[in-house]
Amino acid sequence: MTLPRLNFTSLSQEEVCGDIVKAFRLAVERLGYPTSYTPCYIEPGVINILFFFWDIPWSEIQAHHPDCIIVNFEPMVPGTHAWSEKYLDVLKRAYVWEYSKSNFQRNLELGYRNADYVALGWEPGAAEVVPLADILPEEEQDIDVVFFGSLTRRRIVLLETLISRGLRVELTRGRHWTLEERNDYVRRAKVVLNFHNWEDSRIVEVPRLSILMRHRKAVVCELYPDSEIEPWMREAVVGAPYERLVEAVEELLADAPRRAALEREGLDRFTRPWAPPLVGPAIERFLDWRAQQADRFVATELPRVSVCLALGASPEAVSRSLQSLAAQRDIELEVVLVAPPDDSQDLDAALAKAPLPGNLRVIRLPVAFDRATARNMALAQSTGDYVVFLDAGDVAAPERLQRQVAMLETRPALDIVGCWCETDDGPLRFAERHQDIIAEYLGTRPLLLSACMVRRSFLERSGVRHDPEFTVHDDLHLLCKSAAAGARFAVVPEMLHTLAALPATADPVRAAALAMRARTLVLAWLLPHCSGEDVTEIARLYAHLWPPTLEFAEHLLGTLANACLRPSRAPELQPVEHETLTRALRHEAVRLLHVFFNADLADKAWLERQFALDAVAAFLAPAANQLPARVFRN
Repeated sequence: MTLPRLNFTSLSQEEVCGDIVKAFRLAVERLGYPTSYTPCYIEPGVINILFFFWDIPWSEIQAHHPDCIIVNFEPMVPGTHAWSEKYLDVLKRAYVWEYSKSNFQRNLELGYRNADYVALGWEPGAAEVVPLADILPEEEQDIDVVFFGSLTRRRIVLLETLISRGLRVELTRGRHWTLEERNDYVRRAKVVLNFHNWEDSRIVEVPRLSILMRHRKAVVCELYPDSEIEPWMREAVVGAPYERLVEAVEELLADAPRRAALEREGLDRFTRPWAPPLVGPAIERFLDWRAQQADRFVATELPRVSVCLALGASPEAVSRSLQSLAAQRDIELEVVLVAPPDDSQDLDAALAKAPLPGNLRVIRLPVAFDRATARNMALAQSTGDYVVFLDAGDVAAPERLQRQVAMLETRPALDIVGCWCETDDGPLRFAERHQDIIAEYLGTRPLLLSACMVRRSFLERSGVRHDPEFTVHDDLHLLCKSAAAGARFAVVPEMLHTLAALPATADPVRAAALAMRARTLVLAWLLPHCSGEDVTEIARLYAHLWPPTLEFAEHLLGTLANACLRPSRAPELQPVEHETLTRALRHEAVRLLHVFFNADLADKAWLERQFALDAVAAFLAPAANQLPARVFRN
């Protein structure tokens, strides 16, 4: 197979961020992809990987979509230079490689539709590594502190405080240093500072740290228990909160042996568990997504599609569904309608009025059956290669079934393809990619069965069917069983379906219990390393009511954190799948915390105590801006 060429391009100065671009390019080339590097230029006809495009409007990128990947290296915090309507609009529309777990955690809030977590990683060949022999001796380090980067008020205040203490401080003023200037200043510095430009950011600037470690410098870094940084990297720097940074700098300047140890050992500590950017699986996921776009798949000779429709609402609702099915284009359609005996006359009258699909089969049951059994019966009587389960009153757009079957025909690895839906409460835009769709089953708005088309061969080999025990949430249960059976999901990102208004649940406690059981299947599949007790405990996130005790919240939070520390599913699953799962569970943990805070059962002091546990701190840190109380505020 011929691998596509990837063109790397950047709007940043080479001396500022060239090592970041080179790290990714080297990682891609190692996989055998041909590459090119063209600064400030999006090349037509190839895949472009765009760095530092935060000041370019979508109108200048759109013509090259979906052949572009935006690599985001900006902390997405209100007030930063990247926090603009222009850049947020780009992130909502583009395919994004996101460097930060905190940004990735907030993807729904930020409006990202398709984002992978692709961290920087360590690539030794991306820039020079200063040999140990080239470290200047103490007496030749004639600069006390160096800082380079943009100057915001909080940075200026701290740097001026250092200068007022009589320290020699070199910093960028009004322009970027050349690469030679920067390297010279850093080489001569006793200490280099790395701290946030905005108070609300907790994303440690690892790209700057990478540069400083390559130069074997002693670094004072702004750090908190809720900072986003890999745990081992904390050992490579001197960490302190903002209000203690000046003190930390002065202490390190006075401690020559400690500075010398950081110069000798910091790089090894910083990079020991680190690997090059994991771009291979990320490129494969992008290519899969790209192949699913509207202009990428066309089917001509389409197989038979069976629609299973169980009469559970009024005959008029069934008539609306049948009319929409009669309008389907370019497919061979079979509709199997299962009707209970007491609806025969009303159903006949409705069928007499409605335009009907060419191949409609009505199965009239002699006795009443539950919905799940009726659907299983319709499935058993159907003959299509692809199956759709509609609710009475659902209306499919004329092109819906053709679009879904075309994707399944051209993407044989897929088992279930959904689409976006219109509802009385507004549109439902489900995730488009497999790992995101699975994660949505751990949230509040998962992909709905009536919006899906299922490959019959998957149902046959997996044995997945509706479960009559699930008098509610049987659709959710079927899809959760499908996920646990290894189904591969995708979604056509178009409004192709209108959902019928569903009746309110008569017994919300039972409904919540059944939904929790369904989600337990997905949790057990995604967390095979967890015990059954831990999976059951995590599933309590979805209970109708929680015990009103801090012991419950604390235990559940600890179970979640420990489960997400370990690798999910299996080694062959990539970190983005683990981080996507972690993000979904972290969202639910934040919901839990808000409920306990709103009920006055928890407070800021209790939440800060949870960060004393390393697992909980690592789990919650990327959600620092979403917690019910801001912990460790300086």
